[in-house]
Amino acid sequence: MRIEMSSDRIFLAIFIAFLSACNLFSAIAATGTNGNKSDDQIITDACKAAKEKNCNILLKFSAKWCPWCVNLKKISQEKPLAEALKKFELVELDVGDKVMVNGKKQYKNFLELMQKYSPEVFIPQMIVLDCNGKVISRLNPDDYESKDQKGNDPEKLAKILLKCSITEKQPAGK
Repeated sequence: MRIEMSSDRIFLAIFIAFLSACNLFSAIAATGTNGNKSDDQIITDACKAAKEKNCNILLKFSAKWCPWCVNLKKISQEKPLAEALKKFELVELDVGDKVMVNGKKQYKNFLELMQKYSPEVFIPQMIVLDCNGKVISRLNPDDYESKDQKGNDPEKLAKILLKCSITEKQPAGK
């Protein structure tokens, strides 16, 4: 038995398959790097983990297409910075693609979360929270930029982070 389909039906079937695929990919992209968690759940989970570890939280907003973010990820493996990062509950948030909405730069993922903790929207952005979710510090990228301004300085950033970390004598929030 041979089934014949008109070109209209073939086009319609392909179009429906295309829309389904687009919907699936946009749903995947919208979740960023933290699965299907809401912004509030991301922070709640980070606070819980920080309390258990007796440490502060470091929110790191970045994107794979951002050269400064890529550099920051690369230098995170260098000894002084890698050691400093161990003193935090690190929450890495991939903001996805950059889009323009009403003439303003916005990111596909985690925009509302970034705006909740910072008046400025930019990447890479790092914000230190205590274990109750209260902002301790918003790191200024100019403070840890390398002297040649071609990347981030791991030693400068490590020193800044250590000032924001919990010391042995300083307990995490109650």
